[in-house]
Amino acid sequence: YNELGFRVTEYTEDADSGRLWAAWTHRKGGVHDIAFTNGFGPRLHHVAFWVPTPLNIIDLLDLMATTGWVANIERGPGRHGISNALFLYIRDPDNHRIEIYCSDYQTVDPDLEPIKWDLKDPQRQTLWGAPAPKSWFEEGSLFAGVEPRRSDLAASPIVAP
Repeated sequence: YNELGFRVTEYTEDADSGRLWAAWTHRKGGVHDIAFTNGFGPRLHHVAFWVPTPLNIIDLLDLMATTGWVANIERGPGRHGISNALFLYIRDPDNHRIEIYCSDYQTVDPDLEPIKWDLKDPQRQTLWGAPAPKSWFEEGSLFAGVEPRRSDLAASPIVAP
């Protein structure tokens, strides 16, 4: 990834085995442009769009609630541990997952060391907000012509009831 101009900002690893679980990489100074995670795949988990303030997320929630799209709100609002971003996840009409986020941090310092998270630390996923739904771990957009397969690493997700 370094040859392509990417740097790692945050990553998770299994403390027992030392194996890498996920890595958040960037090129433009944000927390991440691309995140790579372990699990059933390959598949696309989500695409993300930055908004300037939390009010933009609240406005979107109000708009979705008043126009019949409330069922497409999958997760949030909440705050991630990784990235420290305020987030909202929605599903588009084709069921692809979209993250709307703000309030993450900048990574313009080339000497910034990547932040390591333990795979078992629940705050890596959510500092506050409801736990992720089961769909968060089981669903993603598949790639045409590519057969997904199971990972040999496993984590116990914290899911909403």
